[in-house]
Amino acid sequence: MSEPTTFEFAAIEVRTATTPSDTWVRICGIQTTGFNRTKQTNDRYVRDCQAPAKTPERKVRVTGKSRTVTGSGLANADQIDLINQLEDGTWQVRYIIMDVSDPSVEAGTEIGTWEGPGVFTSINMGTSENDDATIELTLESDGVWAYTPAAEV
Repeated sequence: MSEPTTFEFAAIEVRTATTPSDTWVRICGIQTTGFNRTKQTNDRYVRDCQAPAKTPERKVRVTGKSRTVTGSGLANADQIDLINQLEDGTWQVRYIIMDVSDPSVEAGTEIGTWEGPGVFTSINMGTSENDDATIELTLESDGVWAYTPAAEV
């Protein structure tokens, strides 16, 4: 029997406008993430010239690709200024897939990274009395994204 090799965690990092181009800031407190890849399509139906009475089969034309990154978890009071800045402009974002199952590796072993520009379309924070504040983020891609395996990062 064969079992899949799984990973246990993904992190979201942003490049801020005030830091050097090679400096990334991890959004701390995020406990659940999502990375959704979608394609926009148009359906078309073209009749067969040799059999025009035959019902045509659907053909799918891809007209665009998009990426959506989501994250939710605990709101980190130390990063409120950063979270407030995310509301404006386009950000360079990394979605890092990692394995944290080995307790001897402090930061986790990176498996690979998706990276590209995006716009934070929602930033939701909330809390209730006697509980920790929470945060939910949604980022939509705004340009080309690429995947880099960890061996190349």
